[in-house]
Amino acid sequence: MNTELEEELTREIRVMALQLALGIHPVKISHFFCASLKERAQRGEISAEELVDMHARLQSWSPDHKAGWTQGYAEGWAFAILRILEQRDVPMSDEIHGYIATRTDLKTLAHWLDLAPTVTRAEELITMVSEGAPGG
Repeated sequence: MNTELEEELTREIRVMALQLALGIHPVKISHFFCASLKERAQRGEISAEELVDMHARLQSWSPDHKAGWTQGYAEGWAFAILRILEQRDVPMSDEIHGYIATRTDLKTLAHWLDLAPTVTRAEELITMVSEGAPGG
């Protein structure tokens, strides 16, 4: 995480402290901050792993809860990739569909989500990662 981003997050945390002092419910504050973190992850400002770690620390998740949330988050990204490919009528075998649907590496999934709007065959996602593209 770069210094500028750390400073922005520090400012957000200070605002959260002020909101607490003003009597805003802590759950509402943490949900707003978590939404901000998700937006940052979607823009590539923080990694998906950093997002999960911050969520877990902020909300005092147990290791099991963290693992479950991570799995659900990965499934959502995989679903989004498959949905983009299907809506674009990109050819895809059942084997590739299953492969994409069961991936859990958030870095790979984020990379595939970036590529999904431009590939002409679903196999290109896997080929691009195995050839050394980010997320492999």
